[in-house]
Amino acid sequence: MMTLIMWLQHNWIAPVFGVFVLILLTTYWPGRKSQIERHGRIPLEDDR
Repeated sequence: MMTLIMWLQHNWIAPVFGVFVLILLTTYWPGRKSQIERHGRIPLEDDR
């Protein structure tokens, strides 16, 4: 466990970049366009 902690202290950019890439992939996945557009319109809708 200590080895993992030491590795993360020295190489924290690798896991952070991995998480960033995963977020990009899930956001821009081809089948999610309609869902992303629907979420983007939420602030423009009136309170119902």
